[in-house]
Order: sequence, then C-alpha cells, then structure tokens
Amino acid sequence: MTSVKAIYDGTMIHFTDPVPVKGKYEVTVTFTKPVEETDDVEEKKQRLLRHAGTWDIEFVNLIEQMKEEQRNLPKRQRDVDIS
Repeated sequence: MTSVKAIYDGTMIHFTDPVPVKGKYEVTVTFTKPVEETDDVEEKKQRLLRHAGTWDIEFVNLIEQMKEEQRNLPKRQRDVDIS
C-alpha cells in the first residue's frame, strides 16, 4: 500500500507528490480535511511550475505579486480575475 498526497478541487484530483507506481492500481480515496486558502498557495506554485515546464520560480513569484496587487484594487477596477 502506497500513500500519495493530493488535492481535490471539487472536480479533479491533483497530485501534490509524485506518483511512485506505474500501471493500473486499485485506489482508495480518503478525504482528510478541507484545504484552507493559505494551505493552497505553495501547491498552486508547484502546479504552475509542473505544467509550464519552462517557467522558473521568479516568474511564478511575479504572478503571485500581480495577484496580490489585484486583490488590493477596488472591486470596480478589476478587469480579470486571475486566481
């Protein structure tokens, strides 16, 4: 039996650790606790890096900075929600 951490976003399961097996496996999904927004930030950065492939951490940090600046804008000035 092998355990792998993951996050369920309401639709899909996203692995936060590498999956150490290959081929078909029977799995049991256990929901341990709700994810708080603060718990999710580092996972989002890692997911961006995994899926982008060519982005480095400075680029991910720049995106986080832009999102934070957007949160500080009055609601009527927001053009796009990039979260």
